[in-house]
Amino acid sequence: MDTMSKHPAAARSATSISPWVVLSLLIALGLQSALVSAAEVVARLDRDRIVQGETVTLILQTNDPQQSVEPDLSPLEGDFAVIDRRSETQMSIVNGKQSAVVRLMVTLEPTRQGNLTIPALKIGQQTTRPISLRVDPAPQPAPGEVPPVFIEVEVTPEEGPHYVHAQLGLTVRVFYQQNLTEAAISQPEPTQASVRLLDEVPFQAERNGQRYRVLERHYAVFPERSGSMTIPPLQLSGRLVERRSDRLWQPTVRGRRIRVESDQISLTIKPKPAGFSGQGWQPARAYSLSQKISETNELRVGEPVTRTVIIDAVGLEENMIAEPEWPEIKNVRIYPDQPQGISRDDGAWVLGHKEFRYAVVPETAGRLVLPEISVTWWDTLANVERTSVLVASTVEVLPSALDSVVPQPAAAAPAGPAANDLEVAQLDAAPSYWRWLTLLFAILWLVTLVFALRRSGPEARTTDQAAIRRLDEKEVLQSFKRACSGNDAVAARRALQAWLKRFGPADTAGSLLEFAGAAGDENLSVELYALDAVGFRAGTESGWNGRPLLSAFNQWRKGPANSGQGASPSPIDLYAPENRAA
Repeated sequence: MDTMSKHPAAARSATSISPWVVLSLLIALGLQSALVSAAEVVARLDRDRIVQGETVTLILQTNDPQQSVEPDLSPLEGDFAVIDRRSETQMSIVNGKQSAVVRLMVTLEPTRQGNLTIPALKIGQQTTRPISLRVDPAPQPAPGEVPPVFIEVEVTPEEGPHYVHAQLGLTVRVFYQQNLTEAAISQPEPTQASVRLLDEVPFQAERNGQRYRVLERHYAVFPERSGSMTIPPLQLSGRLVERRSDRLWQPTVRGRRIRVESDQISLTIKPKPAGFSGQGWQPARAYSLSQKISETNELRVGEPVTRTVIIDAVGLEENMIAEPEWPEIKNVRIYPDQPQGISRDDGAWVLGHKEFRYAVVPETAGRLVLPEISVTWWDTLANVERTSVLVASTVEVLPSALDSVVPQPAAAAPAGPAANDLEVAQLDAAPSYWRWLTLLFAILWLVTLVFALRRSGPEARTTDQAAIRRLDEKEVLQSFKRACSGNDAVAARRALQAWLKRFGPADTAGSLLEFAGAAGDENLSVELYALDAVGFRAGTESGWNGRPLLSAFNQWRKGPANSGQGASPSPIDLYAPENRAA
């Protein structure tokens, strides 16, 4: 008898249970296969020992293209700075079978030296293994050895004297022996001065027997205040790249971060010399005057001749060149045009060029003398005061064409005897009360004349002149207010210069820069320098905001020390309701 015949119940039970058992086994095998097929994420470093300042690459790799390799990098904070991260996928087919490798490469920079650890990183359901890294101290130059990177800073003129508003030449040289990448150098930021980059020149040089690459930059520095001026150290950061042929077809590239800085420079800026006799302070290395006069074959009375005064200065920007003053000319009207200027450079010094154009209209015939113009400036090379002179020029003026047509006066009709007799007769026939009435009006007229003469004494004339002066000053200030409200720097400059020449402090001579230095108000001085820096760009193209200047000027005039400026005993309130812009 076989086994099934001996145990029929057991056979039936085995036959009924076997499908469930098979299904359970299949499910278990499927889960195990899925777990086995999940590709592992491997973490490694491209190097396990580096020098402080160098970077190291953390590589996370898997063979499953569907597997994410984007970990949470927050555990790296503290010991490492993440500089860069990039991913790549490599596909290959071998014997008809396709495979893929997915990598995430994270560039790290250690923040300290010593034995560091890349902690375990969680990626999805997986966790990488910790990795050790040794960070050695950065190599230091031996005594007497020149560092691989350093900065030199030089000021011209080196010994001085250095004057306010006079250009200083600042030269910055970066020396480096190896390939320098990711380089960034801070800009010069001297206290109370403006800076302008002029030129940048690369070349090679030798220091202590070592060959260096050099990047040289030239800056123009304009001190805005007298006293002590400091140029803080310039800081350079970058990476020194060393190429080593450890591999046959691709060299290994290593970069060590370096940080160097220059020495601090302290200078003493002198004010305008006390003995300087010029109207406006213009310190320059060179200064010249020239002119152009329009062609005038037959200039007649009432017709304009154009005189263009050209000023070129080395070491001054065009907005720092002041307008020259003309001497008094009789029987001539002068109409100035908008000045035109430009600032260039020769790589080391600023070259300011400015042209002032005037339309000169003679009112009488004869010789029109365009007068000599002189400008006193300060020679910063020789440290002396100098005067540049523009010679006078003569133009012949013919009478006006209208003068040749002179109207003849009409002949007066002779008065006949009959007319004279009629007038006498009418006078004799007039009633007698008309004579008394005429005498009364004559007496009243004499009384009025005496009273008017008594009122027209010195005090009355002084009062009238003061009223006229107050009216003129108010008109100028209103023009200044409208220009500031409209952010028109050109009109504001023109109105303020007109006020300074006629009503401003005596020691400013109509110069904005002189007024800024003598105002004694920090807010007003800052705004005046800002207006001067805008130059002569018309309208709102310069982006200048005139409201702060208007407010600072008004506050300055309300100050107790300036209540006597101008003709009025108290400053005009430019923000009064009747003066506010709608």
